[in-house]
Amino acid sequence: MSASADPRATIATTDVRGTKPQRADALHNLSVAHVELGHLDVAARLARRGLRLTGEARFRLTLAWIDLDRGRRKQSLHHLDLATPHLRGRELARARCLRGLHLCAEPRLAIGELTAVIRELRRYGDERWLANALVGRGIARCNATQLARAEADFAAAQTVLHAIGEPGRAAMCLHNRGFVAMLAGDLPLALRRYEDAAKAGLDSTSRPEALVDRAEALLAAGLTAEARRVLEPAERLLKRCGREVSELAVLSARCALRDGDPGPAVRIGGSDVEFMLAAGKLDAVAAHRFRGPVQTRALGWLAQARRSDRRGALAACRAGLRVLDEHHGDWPRRELTGHALGLARTAREVLDWSEQHRRTSPLPPPNTKLARALTALRQARALGGQVEALEREVRRTALATRPRRLQKAAVAPDLPLISFSLHSGLMRAVTVVGGRARLHTLPDPDQLVRESRLALAAGRRVPEFDLLPDAEEVIVVPDGVLHDMPWAAHTNLVHVIPSLRHWHPPSRSGRRVWITGPQLHHDEVPALHQKYGGQIINSTVDDTLRGLEGAGIAHIAAHGHVHPENPLFSHLDLDDGPLYGYDIARIAHPPEIVVLSACESGLARTFLDAGTRAVIASVLPVPDAQVCAAMTEVHRLIGHPARAARAVAHLGFSCYGTGTRVAA
Repeated sequence: MSASADPRATIATTDVRGTKPQRADALHNLSVAHVELGHLDVAARLARRGLRLTGEARFRLTLAWIDLDRGRRKQSLHHLDLATPHLRGRELARARCLRGLHLCAEPRLAIGELTAVIRELRRYGDERWLANALVGRGIARCNATQLARAEADFAAAQTVLHAIGEPGRAAMCLHNRGFVAMLAGDLPLALRRYEDAAKAGLDSTSRPEALVDRAEALLAAGLTAEARRVLEPAERLLKRCGREVSELAVLSARCALRDGDPGPAVRIGGSDVEFMLAAGKLDAVAAHRFRGPVQTRALGWLAQARRSDRRGALAACRAGLRVLDEHHGDWPRRELTGHALGLARTAREVLDWSEQHRRTSPLPPPNTKLARALTALRQARALGGQVEALEREVRRTALATRPRRLQKAAVAPDLPLISFSLHSGLMRAVTVVGGRARLHTLPDPDQLVRESRLALAAGRRVPEFDLLPDAEEVIVVPDGVLHDMPWAAHTNLVHVIPSLRHWHPPSRSGRRVWITGPQLHHDEVPALHQKYGGQIINSTVDDTLRGLEGAGIAHIAAHGHVHPENPLFSHLDLDDGPLYGYDIARIAHPPEIVVLSACESGLARTFLDAGTRAVIASVLPVPDAQVCAAMTEVHRLIGHPARAARAVAHLGFSCYGTGTRVAA
């Protein structure tokens, strides 16, 4: 099979008339052009017509390629066997290339065969088939997990195809390099290369397998809706092209399961919540846990955990997490940690696995592309535009960047601790006092939170929480409904942290900044600024971000809005639009201490993830008439954030993060 730089032009200008050799050439050129466009049925009919006309081996070579493309290995090899005795020179090298592609499931054999073929094709100057052989060897090297060499082969093929004027096929090589990144666990790079390939001219109508790859990456990134939107046209196009991709049904089942619909997984052959497990593929997954994409390898360890006794299962879960950690992978982390948490028996096991289970993806680093996407989203929200589509663009842009590294190192807390974990409807608590850990069960956390909030709203003392250690200061790591508990209203001085990784050493105070959003009924900032000094910042998004950069204490009085599905879309209202959690992620040096004086915004966790040491915020609406006096007291005690929060605990405020005294 040869190739055409512009297959559509070939189809438009080629006429099957003239002498027998002319008609044969026309049929061959048309068949190849339709192959390149993914029209395999048409291509096969034209090749068979040419074979009947002349019996030439080149038509069998084209049919061998078509059947290989369709996954019909037996038929492809049959055509190769019939064609090979009649081929010489360049055509024989092409046949050897196809045989090498057949061997990709046996990587060692394929790499050896294709390496020899590459030398021959270079000698003949057959650049199009040289690109085919390089791509084939790249695939074999992916199967052998020789990822650096696979990347080099795809890059070399991309260069060749650009040089001979085939940008569409070159874009497919770039897409393949994205797949290598996916195998290596570099999800942001994979997504970026997939998008760049699409922009460079990759024709997904002729190569719908590329859509399947992209859907897998989107699903691994947690973008279920986007993955489904990509899979729907992929399924139609694959049927039209006569191709079968085994991953398609499994990916569709995974998407449905993520959306709470087990039907497709059940139809595949099971009812478990995990798609591969639901599909009854435990043995296959476990057998390949050391090969393939990072997610597949980690899933193999999950399968192994499901098959093992408690000790073996915990070891398998740890092995799966090591795979993900080595390659910065995410899915199926929570499935691994959740399975292990269900098996945890001792207090230390529950504490360790609950810490693993509450781990979230790192925030994206500051970058101009994300800033532009957020600006477009703000403009659309102001003008009533397509907010949902732009939110998807923000998420994709954030995922296409490497996660940021927190600049502060966590330290082991030296205060009494109570850590909660909710799993399978059971709330457990681990208390650690004086190095001794004990395990407890909390029978009705919903009622406890409800009674505490009602008591606070009525001006009564909140019920005592028996599990809180008898100590002046206590660290609490909540879970589930306990995130809504007004913790500072208890007797102890409470530091609420999302995980032990958020406990940081004491820091020094710095400059104060004051920010006021629009439409507040009562603005406490002028009085606080006059009393405590500092700088009032213009409440536009850009000025706010510049003001927050490197601040010691930041006071933000603005209405907040919690996003129920993605905390990074929770936001504060500013003069020119929302300040999102994604914006906070753009701050390279976030404030040491943040006070959020208006209603609950859902952004305390985002500030802590960005590196802020302590956030004072409320879980209840704050009465306007009490804000000024309350915030005056907060800033009087701000050098010890936990004490400052307790002073206004009656209004629902708590201290999130490390609320110890600021260093002198």
